[in-house]
Amino acid sequence: MWRYLPWLVFCATTIVRADVCQGLPLAPSVGSTFELGTRAVSFRLPVKSGGPEFRITIRPIPIVRPPNDDAFVHSGDIEVERCQDGKQLQVLPLMAWQPVNFAPTFHAQDVNFDGYLDFAVLAEYAGKWGSESWWVYDSAAGRFVQNELTQDLRKLKANGVRIDPKKQEISTSYLTEPWGCGSTGNRYRVVNNRLVIVHEEVPKPFENGCTVTVSDLAGGTMHVTAVLRFEGGTRVQ
Repeated sequence: MWRYLPWLVFCATTIVRADVCQGLPLAPSVGSTFELGTRAVSFRLPVKSGGPEFRITIRPIPIVRPPNDDAFVHSGDIEVERCQDGKQLQVLPLMAWQPVNFAPTFHAQDVNFDGYLDFAVLAEYAGKWGSESWWVYDSAAGRFVQNELTQDLRKLKANGVRIDPKKQEISTSYLTEPWGCGSTGNRYRVVNNRLVIVHEEVPKPFENGCTVTVSDLAGGTMHVTAVLRFEGGTRVQ
């Protein structure tokens, strides 16, 4: 009997160290419409090729509140576990003032351009904009953290956000309807864990149209580089 003991120990160790992320998706499926606040959803997040991998579980908590109360409340948790053994490393609280279907909005990108994937979920939204909560991967600590950069990202209430790894820039787009200026946008770079604006487009309405003041960063200062004029939805200058 004793000759089988090493084999039993090996089998038990293999089971304990089983990959708990096997078969999990890297992102929500296209057109995913998980019912709001009904179940937990898990994703596999490899932060770097050949690096650590994590199971990210989004566990919603239905908001129960009086009408007309817009205070932020605990609306869910994000559980972070190691894929290799299922050990839970973190429980990250989700705060919201309105019902948010967090799981379908999950996405992972290298938002601070350090070579490791970070992740975000929608935190707040309206008809023409949305705002995301980000957590960046701290490779030294092996944890996901929030810092000055994630606070800056949270304030980007944009119609769309695009991360360009080649230019290492983050772009936002905004809708100017019904002013007739089309879509405007800003561009940012990440410097010392802060967003630094390098291009800005500011719309200003007037009767039957609007102007867009364009500014760009030069010599550490933003300078106006153009003023565009739109009338009746058509650019005239």
